[in-house]
Amino acid sequence: MAAKRLLEVESKFLFNPSLVATLQSNRGHPAFKRLEALHTHTFTDTYYDRRDTLSKNGIWLRQRTTEASMMVEAKVRISGDFSRSTFDEITDWQHITAIIRPHLPEFSTQKRGFGLDLLAEFTTTRQEFRADDQFAVVLDHTDFGHSVGEVELMAEDEKEAHGQIDQFMARYAWFFLKGKAEGKLEAYFRAQSTDHSTGGSGVAVTLREEDQTFKS
Repeated sequence: MAAKRLLEVESKFLFNPSLVATLQSNRGHPAFKRLEALHTHTFTDTYYDRRDTLSKNGIWLRQRTTEASMMVEAKVRISGDFSRSTFDEITDWQHITAIIRPHLPEFSTQKRGFGLDLLAEFTTTRQEFRADDQFAVVLDHTDFGHSVGEVELMAEDEKEAHGQIDQFMARYAWFFLKGKAEGKLEAYFRAQSTDHSTGGSGVAVTLREEDQTFKS
């Protein structure tokens, strides 16, 4: 029997920036059983689409660029709601092409921007931690002023993974605040729309409710 694919199971959360130092020193109450600060790095995400065709089908084509590397992936929505979601992350070019072309036949790895339109582009500084030997905790700060956190698990069983994440966040509720956590793409489009309406250079974008659910 072939092994199941690992899925990215994630929950977004709000956090108080004044508590980041407490997190880093693991002096919250209760303290994490184990907390490892991994690294802080900066990357630029560029998203491509055409007429919202991919996003309507739960697909996000993203190019992530750092100082040392560039990676393209297709994030395919498996399930989820606004703050809790499950994605299959595809990095193999052949697989990406097989996913994108049925929706956008003009997609090409040989063309600038893959022959598609620029949907969004922004830079993020990310702080990464490994908590309790199992959970990835990331704190993202964008160049347009938005911050959001995510708890992530790579798992085969998304229902079980979401349950584990819920228990983990409830145990350390002093850091994982309750409330609506706005994803980076949703916040980006809102900022661009506001910029446009106030005379800036941004592009007004209309977000459909079903699109907002899965922005990361």
